[in-house]
Amino acid sequence: MTTLPPEPDPVPVPPPSSHERVRTAFERLAKADRPGLWASVRTMEEVLVEAKTVDERVHAGEDLPLAGTVLAVDTDGPPALARLTDAGAVLLGTTVADPESAAVGLEIVDLALNSSAREIAAPPGVLTLKPTPGLIPATTVSVSAHRLTTAQRAVAAMFGTDSASREWPADVRLAAGQHPRLGIPAEASLPLPARRAFDVAAASLEASGAVLVPADVSAFYGAGNALGARALLADLDALLLPTVGVLDATLNALDVAAVTVPVDRRPYGITVVTRAFEDQIGIDLASVLTGERSPDPYPSESVDVVVFGAHLCGQPLHDELHGARFGGLVRTAERYRMVLLDGVTPPQPGVISGSAGVDGERWRLSPAAFDRFAAGLAAPFVLGRVELEDGSTPLAVLCEPAAAAGGEGLDRYASWRGYLRFVSTGGPRFPG
Repeated sequence: MTTLPPEPDPVPVPPPSSHERVRTAFERLAKADRPGLWASVRTMEEVLVEAKTVDERVHAGEDLPLAGTVLAVDTDGPPALARLTDAGAVLLGTTVADPESAAVGLEIVDLALNSSAREIAAPPGVLTLKPTPGLIPATTVSVSAHRLTTAQRAVAAMFGTDSASREWPADVRLAAGQHPRLGIPAEASLPLPARRAFDVAAASLEASGAVLVPADVSAFYGAGNALGARALLADLDALLLPTVGVLDATLNALDVAAVTVPVDRRPYGITVVTRAFEDQIGIDLASVLTGERSPDPYPSESVDVVVFGAHLCGQPLHDELHGARFGGLVRTAERYRMVLLDGVTPPQPGVISGSAGVDGERWRLSPAAFDRFAAGLAAPFVLGRVELEDGSTPLAVLCEPAAAAGGEGLDRYASWRGYLRFVSTGGPRFPG
């Protein structure tokens, strides 16, 4: 949704001590004095022993994405719970059927899992991910947390790789592009605070580049209408719904993914609904509303491609990178050059061997999307390995050397955008 480069990666911070986090959880548990929230709570001694084991694993060099987090589950805790504890989460106890997100809101726990049917809620400060049904084996579960990153890491840790779980399609989209089409209720009878909260969220997404499309969203309420839901989402990237009357069971039946974020107007929230397997698109849209940097995407299987010319974001051929996700700005090692090609429409540079560095963009595609892109790449362009200044060698769109012979060298511009800026301020025009 944005052409801006991502912010620099923050300096890595060691995960918090699980032992200290557990002590804090029990202190907040006592202070909250809400016994009605819990079906059972494990003993402090038992939980501290597990927390110490997590700290020892981290100290030994294990990568535990959920180290330092405390977890609660409802009484129907999912079979994939063991995958969360393997990833470093420590289980505090089980909640009664509905208030598990309240345990997050009270900051007793960092994560809460719910596998029961209910009306979706948006407690203050608590967001919820509802992944595509079946990605987590043998259950339909939602994950509540304070931050998107924490919730997404938990969901990713529970993804299955066995016959009991669904597999990611090879052609899954990793992003919706700069101008995603969002369906919004054409008319909604909502309490005034909910209406205001929804309007603010819709305006924020529109300001970020989204295109708002009035839609009949009745298929997503009550018992749900699978055919109506599929037809509606076929022409949209996502739906933006007020979190009033949306049922977990309905979303399960419609085979969709969803993200619910809280808003300032308590207790109302916003739910972003996407097609099955397009969970990441919903998370990206939710990150606009929460102000977080969108977490690293899942699924992890993808192919990186570096582009230099008309495939850059905002350029004429960028749409050929269908469903691609921006991976950052890059620069090649100082052994390439950029040449303006003759007789190529739209005008493009060719990148060949030389003695300069060239600026480009890295884009991540699903395997099937990459295959389509590679098959549609027209001569004189070819895919080949390029060495970047960091020493990595991803695939890139390069040029057959013979086609660049005699072309105008563009070394002094360092990038295609630099040349286009020069042209736009009165420099040489494109041939023809």
